[in-house]
Amino acid sequence: MSDGSLLEVLLNTLVPGDGADWPAAGSHGLAKKTREMAGLQPDGVKALDALLAMLPAGFEGQSQDEREHVLARIEGDAPEIFGAVLSATYTAYYTDPRIRDVIERLCGYENRPPQPLGYELPPFDESLLDQVKARGPIWRVVPET
Repeated sequence: MSDGSLLEVLLNTLVPGDGADWPAAGSHGLAKKTREMAGLQPDGVKALDALLAMLPAGFEGQSQDEREHVLARIEGDAPEIFGAVLSATYTAYYTDPRIRDVIERLCGYENRPPQPLGYELPPFDESLLDQVKARGPIWRVVPET
């Protein structure tokens, strides 16, 4: 099985969906985006590749419960690696426009960026910077050479 297919099975195990409204992450085609999201984290791609290498032969043929048991063991043995992969997976899943459409339909949270239409922000209180301004410059002027 290719790493891409193994990654899809891993994603389907981490985010299995519900068979109705929520699609499984791997079947939803998020393998490539998950790898991209992992690349935004320090050593994220290495963590993803390491976790894939930790999966036993035949992982893709196991039941959901068996795969979850394998991942629970990996999480206990290598929590940093598992956490990095889980974070990349969730980021890929919940930023996907199709998933945001599901969230809007089920929860009413609009599928759009929060700003500029989103949260009402109070006007900025410039007096909050008074102490910092009173300190004066905190740098040295370096003469040009």
